[in-house]
This record gives sequence, C-alpha cells and structure tokens, in this order.
Amino acid sequence: MGIDPGLSVTGWGIIDGDGISGELVDCGVIRTHTKQPRAERLKDIAEGVRTLLTDHEPAELAVEQQFVAINVRSAMVIGETRAAAMIAAAEADIPVFEFAPTAVKESVTGWGGAPKEQVKQMVAVQLGLTEIDGPLDIADALAVALTRLGELRYESAMSRS
Repeated sequence: MGIDPGLSVTGWGIIDGDGISGELVDCGVIRTHTKQPRAERLKDIAEGVRTLLTDHEPAELAVEQQFVAINVRSAMVIGETRAAAMIAAAEADIPVFEFAPTAVKESVTGWGGAPKEQVKQMVAVQLGLTEIDGPLDIADALAVALTRLGELRYESAMSRS
C-alpha cells in the first residue's frame, strides 16, 4: 500500500505484486475538512488508514517522505500527516518503508524531476491501465507503492545471484 500524505487530501493505492509485476487492487483518497481542527483532521487520516489496513490487509506500507520546502508550516503539516499514517501501520504491525519524492519519480519515470502528470501517465502504463481517475494524489500514492515493488524486485534479484 502506498500513501501520498496531505492534510486535505491523502492519496492511497494498493498494488498486489510479487516483486516482478503488480496489479491495481484499489485506490482513492482520504479527505479532511478544512474547518476542522488539525488534530481532528489527523485523527481522521489515521482512522482512514486503519480502515484501509483492516479491509485490504496489505503486507507493507510505503509512504512518501517529506519534501523540505521553503514553506516550513507546510512541511510540518505533511510530516504530521505522514506520522498519522505511519502510526496506524505500526499499530497493525505492518512494516513501513519511506521514499524520497525524487526517488519515487525516478523509479516510475526514470527522472527524479518528472512532473506529476508524467508520473500519473507512467503509473497507468506500469499497471496496464488506460488512465487513473481522480486527483494526482492517487497516482502519487500508486507511484510510491510501485517504488516499493521495484525495491522488492531488486532485493529478489540480489538474493538469486
């Protein structure tokens, strides 16, 4: 399961894969309401992730690492959102893997500076889909999951050699 953390919209995507190929199981977003206090919004994200973990029983959770930008407040909020998802996974004894945004883009597109639309296109191609409906947060979450799948593929190849 991949997570693209955001306080207003947290993207999620679940891929079933064997380390060689993967197929889309489900995807979507967890939305919070801007009029709620931040603590309530973080609670809603954690509860949403818990529900997804219960419903789909993924073996792992992969989350995009925080991008440190000029806007410190924004970076802090994303960090809190990541923490909510990671705590939910830890409570369920699900291992968490973290990937830098540039590593995710490079893994999926071959270029760490790829624009979000290109990431979305390449995720669709890799999953054999004509398109990915919904906000870019969904494609970003699936890209994170595909990055973990690629890492598994590499680990599997290394163990065979």
